Amino acid sequence: MADGSTSQTAVAQTSDDDGSFGPYEMSARSLFVRHPANPILTPADMPIACKSVCNPAAVLIEDTVLLLLRVIDNNDKSHLFVARSSDGIGNWEIEPTPLLSPNNSAEWYDNHGCEDPRLTYMEDTQEYLVTYVGSSRLGASVCLASTKDFKIAKRMGVIIHPYNKDAAVLPRKFDGQFRLLHRPTAGPLEAVWMSSSYDLLHWGEPTCVVEESDKPGWQDGKVGCGPTPIEVEHGWLLIYHGVQAISEGWIYRVGMVLLDKDEPRKVVARWPYWLMEPKEPYEFSEANRAIIFPTGLFVRDGVMHIYYGAGDTVVALATVGVEAMRSFRNELQNRVDVDRG
Repeated sequence: MADGSTSQTAVAQTSDDDGSFGPYEMSARSLFVRHPANPILTPADMPIACKSVCNPAAVLIEDTVLLLLRVIDNNDKSHLFVARSSDGIGNWEIEPTPLLSPNNSAEWYDNHGCEDPRLTYMEDTQEYLVTYVGSSRLGASVCLASTKDFKIAKRMGVIIHPYNKDAAVLPRKFDGQFRLLHRPTAGPLEAVWMSSSYDLLHWGEPTCVVEESDKPGWQDGKVGCGPTPIEVEHGWLLIYHGVQAISEGWIYRVGMVLLDKDEPRKVVARWPYWLMEPKEPYEFSEANRAIIFPTGLFVRDGVMHIYYGAGDTVVALATVGVEAMRSFRNELQNRVDVDRG
């Protein structure tokens, strides 16, 4: 879950009329289109009394959209609920009990909450891996579970110690190894790293992949992995969140990186401008948080669907046509002045 706070007025005041944020960000533009039905899920839709539903993982299973939702109850504990819909917009069928919950586990590592999931389908084992943040008195750690049917999940425990968040396993191996994106906190530094493993449990060879910008702007505070990356023609497309620190708090926006197809620890290109920023009322919470937090992504009928937590309180959907994305991705790949900041 995002932290910090800011106001809608403050966001507007940092932006010029053309949507740019200073000379460094004059090419910033919204690539994604918000769905008119947003927010598509709210606390009122949940099967339990809660204060927030946000940050969903997303997969397309045959003709059904499945979301794994973070639901924060009135005691501030997070649970992961399964929701299904034929169109991914409305008529949601939400399981009455959570797939993963701190209330049905004696494990120490997530007894305060199961948060911010990402989903990865592994073709060789025909199962879904669930990476999530386990919250405990010892901090936030990266945890792993697996499921074949989204009815029962097998906990595999902590795989990256505190303080780590925003984790996703890539859906295939590289030289016999799994790859995991995650976001450790090292003092003031919060960047996206990638680690390797032969068994999904023991991770090593950590490499920093996406750093915060060293220039003032939309990602100078911290960055974090968004949805599980998808493989495209020229590499792995990683949507991520970038955070700007302003006097009133934090603003969460959306960015994009292209990783190498065969060695995803290598950045092929990084677009230096934000692609989506908070502007709608539902993206600003009562606590004055300005947040777009993308965590779910799939492609359906030539359209990329991105599900995100809005304002830390509701779930929203944005889309972009694959052809428009391909054109933009080619522009990204052809950049010679890649921003590695």
